[in-house]
Amino acid sequence: MTDDIQIIDHSDRVENLFAPYHDIIGKDYAAYRGHVYRVITFAMHFLNGDEEARPLVETALVYHDIGLWTENNLAYLEPSEEHALADNEKYGWGLDPQLLRDAIHWHHIADQISAS
Repeated sequence: MTDDIQIIDHSDRVENLFAPYHDIIGKDYAAYRGHVYRVITFAMHFLNGDEEARPLVETALVYHDIGLWTENNLAYLEPSEEHALADNEKYGWGLDPQLLRDAIHWHHIADQISAS
């Protein structure tokens, strides 16, 4: 792994995934979008820029907190997972459902690892 971090601040996939949720996220949209891109940047750095992993990483991170807004509840992990899984099936993205669910469900573990 190199020490240089490639800052990722745009992805067509991320923008397309966010589009249906823009109005639901409302005033928090810019902050959440920025958060997602920061975490994608770090995730891709730790994955050595593995482009095969990128679709799953981007999708999981767009959805990882989406339940905060769709359910308006702090118990957001399961709703976030369900929205991601439903959209994965509906739009035929072909992402491994269990891996997508796990990436969302356990995303705070990565936060703890990167903070230590």
